Amino acid sequence: MHTPANKRAALAAGFCFMLFLSACSSPGDGKSDGAAASQDVAATGHDGKAIYERHCMMCHSMAPPPVAAPPVRGVSYHYREAFENREDAVAHMVGFMKNPDPERAVCDPEAIERFGLMPAMTLPDDELRAVSVWFWDQYDPAMREMHRKERARMQQEH
Repeated sequence: MHTPANKRAALAAGFCFMLFLSACSSPGDGKSDGAAASQDVAATGHDGKAIYERHCMMCHSMAPPPVAAPPVRGVSYHYREAFENREDAVAHMVGFMKNPDPERAVCDPEAIERFGLMPAMTLPDDELRAVSVWFWDQYDPAMREMHRKERARMQQEH
């Protein structure tokens, strides 16, 4: 059985994943653009996917089922729902990763109940930004329907 302290430790690594949305997307279409990704890596010197793989994927799987924190595609879905543009979403993710606060969380409250609140990430801002841009770019429109079905299932159980 996992204790709240163990969950928090696991979520700390995984939450980093959430903040690391990718800088490769075209505004509004949710698809990656290799040229944009190259520009972002060149501008920051950091590869968001590599940061995710080093610090986040131990808790944040790419897609459901979740490991120890919400999956990347779910995080991306929630950020796409909450923010109109990548810049605002990435700024929020970086701030949230540095200082997680349930009042500022964009995920469902049930996710915080299930996984706990991630610990603060201590990576440099440019790395947090690179991983956040990468997260943003992992958006999958199919998550909307998957999320709707999961919420309906959870409501039936309660």
